[in-house]
Amino acid sequence: DGAAKDSRTRFLNMRDAAALSRRLIGTGLASVARRSPSRPPISRLARLSVCSVARVPTAEDVRAYSPSELEAARLQLVAALDGAEHSLASDFSVEAAQQRTHLARVLAMTLLRLGSPLDAEQTIVDALGVPRGVTGGEAARWCRARGGDAGCSSEAPLEMAFLLGVCYQKSGRTREALAAFEEVLRESEGHWRARYHTALLAIGGGRHDEGEAALRRVLACQPEHAGSLSLLARLEERQRALRNELQVPACR
Repeated sequence: DGAAKDSRTRFLNMRDAAALSRRLIGTGLASVARRSPSRPPISRLARLSVCSVARVPTAEDVRAYSPSELEAARLQLVAALDGAEHSLASDFSVEAAQQRTHLARVLAMTLLRLGSPLDAEQTIVDALGVPRGVTGGEAARWCRARGGDAGCSSEAPLEMAFLLGVCYQKSGRTREALAAFEEVLRESEGHWRARYHTALLAIGGGRHDEGEAALRRVLACQPEHAGSLSLLARLEERQRALRNELQVPACR
């Protein structure tokens, strides 16, 4: 509970800093508009300012970024998510809700890659309004339901449920992680990344046969998946070593 509270405090401080930065930028633009009556209205200036900033990182960007790039992406995504939530508060639209969910998803991915699963979990929980105390498979179901209510595509809430499972796994909550992944697989049997993570959990828990079966199902969808190929090779090597050990005659 203490670690979760500290993580939440850090996250709120991060969000407050982004909001303050946005207000300061707005104040600066307003002063420019007052000094130059011929300039466009402040709303127009704000739009031009947003367009001049580098584009918001995508999921594909985050998967390829280095640690230093990930930290820069985190700051940019926090500011963008803060702006999306302010827009929603003043003028709700399906498009704005979809944008907020998308930004929360990419920010959660970024935080996971930076080694902050509790912050990533809080991002998802805040974006989709998961009730306090709801975790595991129930939280994954909530992600899917609320994502659909917000008008998101069927893939987006499923990805949020999957990322929530990864958050649990990375923070050592294996039961909750497995329940979340199983909920994703109930909705989409072809979600090979959820299947791969169930394999990791099974192998980590000593259930090697179960893990091997899950890995083979992953490879049926993604034959070149390096992680599955590597793990399967290690499992097969382990089985060969056990067979050889059983065949060695006992010393007399």
